[in-house]
Amino acid sequence: MRLFDYERLSALMHDAGIDVLLAHTEPNVEYLTDFEWMAGYHDHTMITEDGISYASGFVLLPADEAKGPVLVAPGGQTGYPEAYDCWITDVRYWGPVFHVTGQETQMSVRDNPVTPVVEALKEKGLDRGRISVEYRSIELVYAEQLREQLPNATLVNGEPILWELRMRKCEEEISRSRRAAKIMSEVFNLAYSTAEEGMSEWHMFHRWNAELMRRKAYPLYFDIGFGPKGAHFVGPSDTRLKKGDIFRLDGAASYQGYLADMSRSLACPGGGPVGDEVKRAHAAIYGINRALREAVRPGAVPSDLFRMTMRMLDEAGYTSLTPQAGHSIGRTAHEPPFLVEHNDLPLEPGMLVVVEPTIRVQGAGSFNIEDTTLVTEDGCEVLTSTPRELDAFL
Repeated sequence: MRLFDYERLSALMHDAGIDVLLAHTEPNVEYLTDFEWMAGYHDHTMITEDGISYASGFVLLPADEAKGPVLVAPGGQTGYPEAYDCWITDVRYWGPVFHVTGQETQMSVRDNPVTPVVEALKEKGLDRGRISVEYRSIELVYAEQLREQLPNATLVNGEPILWELRMRKCEEEISRSRRAAKIMSEVFNLAYSTAEEGMSEWHMFHRWNAELMRRKAYPLYFDIGFGPKGAHFVGPSDTRLKKGDIFRLDGAASYQGYLADMSRSLACPGGGPVGDEVKRAHAAIYGINRALREAVRPGAVPSDLFRMTMRMLDEAGYTSLTPQAGHSIGRTAHEPPFLVEHNDLPLEPGMLVVVEPTIRVQGAGSFNIEDTTLVTEDGCEVLTSTPRELDAFL
């Protein structure tokens, strides 16, 4: 289905003097089409079957919707957009032919992805217009080909429009994010309630991934820190869980293309004395996480939330691990708006905000209580629900 309002997109494009939006990166192609590519296929590191070209795709959206959108896809994706009900019906393929024995007419392809893009622009009378591209991401070879084959067109930066479109989620996006958060919370609860002294971080890594996939969610990343080791490295290792350790778990997973992100830093299940520094650090992060959740609402200014976080950390005697207090999430794990010092754009209903106060403490570990929240009309809805108290699973 189409996840964005085309009329709103057209208005944004007209205001910016843009005639056609040309998206190229995988998150934006998948967002604009709501079609999830075969895993890894639309990826600048994936070489197609000819052994020469890298798999790439484009979405072409004219400001005038009546001119019709176009999806350009590599030949290896033949049949996928059609079978998965992609709302864009004009799909053009490029790359090696996928031959079907006995089929009278074989698929029609071009030798590179830019050729069908240029053909579509010329057909629609847009080859002399202002074409927005993802300036920081488009491969140089494609930019050069576009300039060479469209000498009368002007390439401009389309990233601001794409983020403006993606920052506020529609009901379907919210529904998928809510489901991803529910799954994440279930798996976090299971991870903490079944953890046992002596298990390795690798063991927990495999358990976490298996439980997500059992629930039809796709794991994106996984950070873990048992005890003091988490102060320096949060990738899975052979480190084993001990009583009295802080058990920090952080991860993101997607459901039908949309992510939820969560972290907890809780005491090792099964008891054992917890050190005073662990208690003090957890209390600081717990308090800031609660303050942030209470502050997320329409009109809240991200830079104010950032400054509140830094002030509370300073009063507790800590320094933030990173220069942020949180970020948004959607098709990717880090999206605008970010809770950073320089962002004064007020929050709006429909935005997802991940609140993420984080510190690392030498000799104690990694402390992060992170929640995915949804900005509502009169406040926020916290989508992730695993308990946050230090002794929640003792």
